[in-house]
Amino acid sequence: MKRTNGFIALFCLLRIAVFSAPEEAYIELEMRGHKNDFYRILLDEETEQIYIGIGEFIDFSRIQNLRFDRRGLRIKGNLDEEREIDVRFPKDSVIEMNDDVFVKLDDFKKYFNIRSSNWDEERYVLTLTPEFKTQDEYIRELNAQRSLLGLARREEEMLQNEEYIQNKKKLLSPGILKFVYVNEDFKQNDYYIDIDYGTELLYGEFQISQRVYPESELDYIRLQYKEIFGEYYLTFGDFYLESDSIFDNEKSLRGVSFSKNEYYGIRIDNRTVVEGLAYNASLVELYRNGNLEDFQMMTGDNFSFRVRNSSSSDRYTIKIFYRDGREETKDIYILGNQTILEKGENDFVVQAGEGNNQKKEQYLVKYRKGLTKDLTVTAGTSFLENRESEKYEVVEGALAYRFGLDEYPTLVSVTILDEIESGELNYKTALEQKLPSNMDLYFRYENYGDRVAEKINVKELYNVELSKNFRRLGGTIGYLKETYNSNNYDEYYLNLDYVFTSNIRLSLNNEYYKRGFSDEDFNKLEGFGTEMKMSYSGFNGILATLEGKLNYEDNERVDDEVKLGVTKTTSNKGVFKNVDTAFEVGHSREKGTFFELRFTYIFDKNIYIEFPDIRREDEKTRIGGRVEKSFYLGNPLLPLNNNSVTDGWVEGTVFIDENANGIFDENEQRYEGAEILTSGGVGLAKENGQYIVGDITNTDIHTIEVNRETIDPMLIQGKDIIKFKGATSSKVKVDIPLVPVSMLSGYVQSSSSLDERKYHSILATLDIVLKKGDEEIKRITPEIDGYYFFEDVSPGEYRIEIIPNSKRYKGHFDKRVINVKIKGGREGDYFEENNFIVSKVEILDEEILDEAEVKKEGIENEKAI
Repeated sequence: MKRTNGFIALFCLLRIAVFSAPEEAYIELEMRGHKNDFYRILLDEETEQIYIGIGEFIDFSRIQNLRFDRRGLRIKGNLDEEREIDVRFPKDSVIEMNDDVFVKLDDFKKYFNIRSSNWDEERYVLTLTPEFKTQDEYIRELNAQRSLLGLARREEEMLQNEEYIQNKKKLLSPGILKFVYVNEDFKQNDYYIDIDYGTELLYGEFQISQRVYPESELDYIRLQYKEIFGEYYLTFGDFYLESDSIFDNEKSLRGVSFSKNEYYGIRIDNRTVVEGLAYNASLVELYRNGNLEDFQMMTGDNFSFRVRNSSSSDRYTIKIFYRDGREETKDIYILGNQTILEKGENDFVVQAGEGNNQKKEQYLVKYRKGLTKDLTVTAGTSFLENRESEKYEVVEGALAYRFGLDEYPTLVSVTILDEIESGELNYKTALEQKLPSNMDLYFRYENYGDRVAEKINVKELYNVELSKNFRRLGGTIGYLKETYNSNNYDEYYLNLDYVFTSNIRLSLNNEYYKRGFSDEDFNKLEGFGTEMKMSYSGFNGILATLEGKLNYEDNERVDDEVKLGVTKTTSNKGVFKNVDTAFEVGHSREKGTFFELRFTYIFDKNIYIEFPDIRREDEKTRIGGRVEKSFYLGNPLLPLNNNSVTDGWVEGTVFIDENANGIFDENEQRYEGAEILTSGGVGLAKENGQYIVGDITNTDIHTIEVNRETIDPMLIQGKDIIKFKGATSSKVKVDIPLVPVSMLSGYVQSSSSLDERKYHSILATLDIVLKKGDEEIKRITPEIDGYYFFEDVSPGEYRIEIIPNSKRYKGHFDKRVINVKIKGGREGDYFEENNFIVSKVEILDEEILDEAEVKKEGIENEKAI
C-alpha cells in the first residue's frame, strides 16, 4: 500500500513538474498582416515548446462566431464564412489557468486549421498561416469595397445630377484648322494637301475636309447633333445607309440621317459583314464576344470586315483608334436581327442622300415599336438605286415574337420586302431557339422575287445552325443551301473557337460545298476550304493575328493565303510612348508576296508624323508618308496636340485652396510642377500653375486628377472626384484645388493602477475609427504603447471613436469620442494629444455552451482531435 501511495505521489510530482515547466512569455504574434506586439503565451525554455491560449487567440483573431466552453473544454462555431469547427480538447493536452486554457502549438494548429507556423526564437516572433480567411482580411476587403462603392455612388450621383463642369453650347466657336500633307509614293511624287476644319456650329459638331492641291475636292463634310435627341444621331452630311444588302445600292452617302446606329453589320449567307465610316482613323479592331477577331489598318475613311459566324448569338464591337491616339468603342447592330424592344419602346431611322461615288439617290424610313414585352413590329419604306441605275421602291414590314420558357425562349422573326413597281415579294424568316446545355438552334429561310434573284443569283435560301459552348471551346455546325433556277449550291460548315486565355483565341473554319445543275452531274463542282486564325490582344497595346487558308475545287488547289499582322497602338507611357506601328506580311497564289509597314509618331506632342508607310502589292513597292499639324484659330500659338479637329482640350490652374472652397481666389497660391492625368494624356502645371491637355473627346464625360507622386507629400487633391465634359473644338476650364493635409495622433493610455497584461489585452482588440459625418474614413489599431495616428487628413470636421472588440475583457474609458476640427491654410498641421485613458478592465464571464445541446449530441458524436 505504501509502495502504491508512493507511485501515486511520484506520478503527481512528475505531472506537476511537466505541466508547470512552461512560464508566461510575451512575444510578437503575426497572422496575415494582423499582429500583436505584446501577446501572452506559455513557453517551455528547455524544449522551446509553445502553448497558445484559446481565449487569447479568439480575442486576437476577432473571430465573431466562436463559442468557448471552458467547463467542457469545447470550441464550436465558424472560423470564416466557409469553415466550421466543433472540437473538444482532451484534458491531458491542455494547461488550465485562472483566465485561460492553453494548448500546445502543434495541437492548436490542428484544432484551428492553421496551415503552418514559424517561430523565430531570437526575436520572439511567431507567424501563423491559417487555412481560413481572417476577420482582418474581411474588414480590409469591406473597407476597400466601401471606399470603391462610395466613390462609385458619388460618381453616379454627379452624372445623374449633371454635377460636372461643362461649357454652354455655342452658335459658333473659332474652331481648329489642320493642315495635312500626304505623299503616297515618294518615287512618283504622288502627293496631295488637305485642309480639315472642325468647330461648334449652330450648337452642333461641324467637320469638313477639303483637298486643295493638286486638285480641289470635298472629301468629307458633316454637321452632327449627338445628344439633343437622346441616343439618336442627327447628321447632315456624310453617313452610312442602313439598307438591306440584297438591293446592291451604294451605302456611303451625303445627305441627312437620323439614327442611333453609326456602325452596323449585315448577315450574308453564313457570314457577317461589318462596315462603316471612321474618319481620321488609323486602325479599326473588330471584337467578337469580347475577343479580338480582326483589325484593319486604315488608308481611307471606310472599313469593312467579313466574318464567318460562329453562333447566332455572337455579339460584335469595334474599337476605333484615331490618329491622335484617341480610341472609341462601339457596339454593332446587326441588320435583320429582329431584337425585341421593351413594351412601348420606339426606334426609328430616317435617311436620305446621294452616293459619294456613284451619285445615286437613296431614301429610307423605318420605324420599330414594342407592342408587348415579347412582340416587336417594324414598318418602313425605301427608294434605292444601284450602280446600273436600276431603281427599287420597297415597302417593308416585319415582326419579331418571343415565346416559350424563360430559360429556353423561342424567337421568330419575319420580314417582307415588297417591290412596288414589280409587285414582287421578298421574304426573310428566322427562328432562334435556346436549348439546354448551352446550345442554340438557328434556322433561316429566304425567298426572293425574280428581279432580286437575278441580281444575287439566289431564289431560295435555307440555313440551319446548331451552336454549343464548352467553357473555353465554342462551335457551330451548319448547312446552307441556295437555289436559282436549276442551279444549286450546298455548303456544310464547321466553325470552332477556342479561348486559350483572356487575350489569345484560336478559330478554325471548315466548309465543304457542291455547286452545279441538278440534272447535269458532269457540270457539278465540289470544293473544300479551311481557314485558321490565331488572335492576340493585350500586352502594352500590342495586337497580332496569324491567318491561313486553303481552298480546293475538284481536288485542285485554287486559292491559298498566309498572313501575319501586328500592330501597337499609341500610349502615353513606356519606352515607346507616343509611337505606334502596324505591320502586315503575307503570301497568296493570287497576290504573291505582299506586306505593309507603317510607323506613327506624335512629335513634340503636337505634330503628327506617319513615316515610313511602306506597301508592297502587285509586285510593286512604294514608300510614302504623312504630316499633320493643328491650330486653334482663337489662338494659333496655343501648344495644342489635337489631331482630330472636333476634339477639344482641358486647361486650368493648379492652386493651393487655403479656404477649402474649391474655387481659385485671387490671394491663393499657384502650384508648379504637378502632373495632370486625364483621358487625353498627361499635362504639367508650369510656373503660373497652368496646364493644358488636348485630345479630349467632345461627347464623353472625363475624370481629371493630380498625380500624387508629383506634389508635396503634405498636399492632396481637394476634391476626390473632378469630372468635366469635353467641348467641340474648344476648351473646358477646370481649376484643380490642392489642400494641405494634417496628421491626427494620440495615445490610448493606461491608468496607473491598471494591470499591464489586461491593458495590452484591451489594446490588442481595439479599433480606432476616423469619421467625417457618418462616413467612416479609416480604421486602425494602436501600437504596443497605445500610440495611434491618422495621416493625410484634409480640412473639415472629424470624429475619432474607439471600438472595443474583446470577448474576454471589458474596458472602461474616460471617453469614447473626440471631435477635431481641421482648418484650411497654406500648410497642414499636427493635431496631437487626442488621448483616451483606460481606467479599468473587467474580466467577462466565460461563454458556456448550452448543456442540453451537449447532452443531445452525445460525446460519441463530438469531434475530438
